[in-house]
Amino acid sequence: MNTLDFLKANEYKGNGSFLRKAQYLKDNWDWLRLSYAIAIRVRHRMEDLGWTQRQLAKALNCTQQHVSILLKGEVNMTLETISKLENALQFNLIREALAITDGYASQDSSTVFLNEPSSLEETFTGDTSSLVDGYGTRKKKGPKPKR
Repeated sequence: MNTLDFLKANEYKGNGSFLRKAQYLKDNWDWLRLSYAIAIRVRHRMEDLGWTQRQLAKALNCTQQHVSILLKGEVNMTLETISKLENALQFNLIREALAITDGYASQDSSTVFLNEPSSLEETFTGDTSSLVDGYGTRKKKGPKPKR
């Protein structure tokens, strides 16, 4: 008996829960890896504060079981949940990454935010022909003659 025959003869014939789990992980890996990373950062912050799951649950106004599920890193967390975690644990998970500002000017001049003028806008002279391929500037028409 060769190796392939042996593996086929001894393959798992159960309900396929392992295969379903493996397929689920493969299909959802993009967001799962982020969820795992968030769960790890939350766990580290809890350790820094000396918090238990029960204490975090109280701060989040949810059950300890829900916190346990969040900390496994297998939940597609909403922005609301992430924001509640940030507020409860008083640290930044995504706020720093998104560089949220309270106004239109950033504190760090080397950082460009979405709500600030870009270097393109700062040097814009009014001629759009160089910005939009295939379109030239239009001549301004005078007032329509009266009939």
